Amino acid sequence: MSVDIPKLTVALGSVAPPQGDIIEARVHLGATKEVSSWELLLQNWDKKYSPGGTYPINVGSDGYICIGRGSNVPQIITTRTESIKCESSPNENYLRVSGRCWGEKLFRRVVTKMYSNQKGEAIVKDLLDYYSGLSHVRDATELVEDTDTTYTKLEYENTPVFDILKYIAGSADKAGVIGFDFRVAPDGKFEFFARNSKSSSVSLSEKIETSEYRKDIHCVRNKIKIYGSQGKNFPSNLDSWSESLDGWTCDSGSMSLNSTQQRKGTYCLQVNTPSGGGVASVYRTFDTLVKPQTFVVWARMPGNLGGGYAYVRLAAPDWSNYFQADIKSFLENNCINTWALLSLALGSGNMYDAENNPSGAWTVGAGNPQWNQISGLKLIANCVGATSYFLWDGDFGFLNCAFSAVAENSASQSAYGLRELTDTDEELGSDNECLLRANAILAQLKDPAEYLTVRSTVIDYGTTPLFPGDKITVVLPNENVNADFRILSVEYYVNARTQTLEITLELGREVPLLADYVYALKSKTDHLSRHKIARLM
Repeated sequence: MSVDIPKLTVALGSVAPPQGDIIEARVHLGATKEVSSWELLLQNWDKKYSPGGTYPINVGSDGYICIGRGSNVPQIITTRTESIKCESSPNENYLRVSGRCWGEKLFRRVVTKMYSNQKGEAIVKDLLDYYSGLSHVRDATELVEDTDTTYTKLEYENTPVFDILKYIAGSADKAGVIGFDFRVAPDGKFEFFARNSKSSSVSLSEKIETSEYRKDIHCVRNKIKIYGSQGKNFPSNLDSWSESLDGWTCDSGSMSLNSTQQRKGTYCLQVNTPSGGGVASVYRTFDTLVKPQTFVVWARMPGNLGGGYAYVRLAAPDWSNYFQADIKSFLENNCINTWALLSLALGSGNMYDAENNPSGAWTVGAGNPQWNQISGLKLIANCVGATSYFLWDGDFGFLNCAFSAVAENSASQSAYGLRELTDTDEELGSDNECLLRANAILAQLKDPAEYLTVRSTVIDYGTTPLFPGDKITVVLPNENVNADFRILSVEYYVNARTQTLEITLELGREVPLLADYVYALKSKTDHLSRHKIARLM
């Protein structure tokens, strides 16, 4: 296929090197994850472009690079010169000059600020207007597109502008799909748009000279755990553990349901000491709790413990590793022939009674227990005195656990092995909301990612260059590929010796990350899909 030789127009500050002086030109255009960069190799006879030369090229100057074919030489990048390097030998003199696009302004400032109840686009505009100075309006058209996401609270301390923009782009949604892209256009304008919403008009049909198709499982995740805000009780009905023997095991003494002395509901749980006194102990296990803050139970007994003892034990994560709290004094001072609420603050090192007064302390009973892996409860008492039984009743369980959910895909696990991802979003206020988030992420990550690298020296894009963030159709019959791919980056490389313009495209194909409310069907929730919270410190 015959095409015109490449044409270049370059300006670096007040210096405009003619194309005859340019040996190599390389422009790498990136979006969202990186800003664009460039490098030129120039003939530098008689110190033409050196500092103090006839046409010195200086760091810190702005400029542009245009690359095309024939009469079409569109601007590819607005430049900032950041580095010059002279390379000389007895017979050759060159200057290598490089830098980034105006996106380098996104790295100059750090932000210490709180955004409260702000739309995603408002935060982006604030960062551009007050921290980078990049224009986001072209011919009276706003280039920062609206999002459907309101950020309840974002707090930043000395955080680069670029990092905040990446967070907004990766978490905001539009019309049910999460994810935005941003880039600095060739004219230096900042563009922020919904991912996969822009398409390239360039056709690659019969123009791909070499390609590399790869499919990998590096990012596959097929078991997603999502944790939300604190606020869940376990069990949800705090009286249920004293209304049934299901789930309980008595490993010393005996247990039964008492229907005459209950404080709440129909029954209370009664644990009897062996005949003549001794240890009365019951326990139960459950799925690992997430960040429980308090254990509570109402207790009653007929007499004191004498020289015995009493403990609450927490398996964390098993009975070889447990915490324990001494509750003997609490029982004897508060629970003889009357009900009293025992409240144990978890993870704080203190035990509290009903009046919130310190009355004991947690200790490590065995092994190396972990507060975030509590999976069992044991009530144990050794009676040497007059006590013959213990009564336990609701409120009975753990308070203020984190909401949570797990979503997994067995087919993906069978094919690629178990691959887990855990995330926390304090804006999720129920197990169902956590499940919706887990389902959304699972749908995107359970399958392998597809990537393409294509190269060509015969692409003629006219006046519409290829830009990162755009979609483009790729057909590779031998690889059975016929699909739209998102351009991750574009590299334009002009070689004066061979008079070629080689374009390299890095392409990615991914399942859209659906906003969580899509999974809610008839019970869509704006709170879940449109309000988020984050802290980057």
